[in-house]
Amino acid sequence: NQSTAQEFIKSGDFLWNSGMFIWRVDSILKEIQKLLPEMYGQLKNVDRAIGADNYEHVLDTAYRTIRPISIDYGVMEKTREVYVIKGNFGWSDVGSWDEVFRISGTDEHGNSVTGKTLLQDTKNTLVHAGDKFVATIGVEDLIVIAADNAVLICKRGESQDVKEIVDYLRRKQMNDYL
Repeated sequence: NQSTAQEFIKSGDFLWNSGMFIWRVDSILKEIQKLLPEMYGQLKNVDRAIGADNYEHVLDTAYRTIRPISIDYGVMEKTREVYVIKGNFGWSDVGSWDEVFRISGTDEHGNSVTGKTLLQDTKNTLVHAGDKFVATIGVEDLIVIAADNAVLICKRGESQDVKEIVDYLRRKQMNDYL
C-alpha cells in the first residue's frame, strides 16, 4: 500500500527494482529450467531449431505455447541466486509509446516524427511512419504508429492499453499482427 511504500522510501533501507538484469546465459537458463520448466523446454526447442528450415515455425509455436509471465514474477521473485547492486543513474522505462514520446525530441509544434510524414495543424503528436507515408490534419495529442501490416492510433496518455490489443490479437489467433 502507499503508506508502506512511502515508509520504505523514507527509510533509505530499500532499493527499487528497475527491471534491469545482467546474467550469464547459463545462469539464467538454469533458473528458468528450475522455476519455469515448460518455458525451458520451449526455449531448448527454439535453440535446436536455429539455422533450420523450420525455425520460424518452432519459434512461433514456442511463442504461442509459453505462458506469458514476466521475468520478475517467473524467476526473480523466486530464485535465491540473485544479487542487488545499487545504481545511481538516470533511468527511464521505455515500455510505452507515451514514454518514447516523452524522451524524444520535438519540433516547434511539440511533434515527434520519424519517417515520411506530412503534419498539418498537428500538435503534441508522436508519428512513427515506418516505411509508410503518414499524413495528419487538425489533430493533437495522438500517437500514430505504422507497422508493416498494422496501424495503431491512440490518444497520448493511453498507450499502456496496447496490451489489451495484443491480448485480443492472441485470443483471435491473429499473430501476424503482433
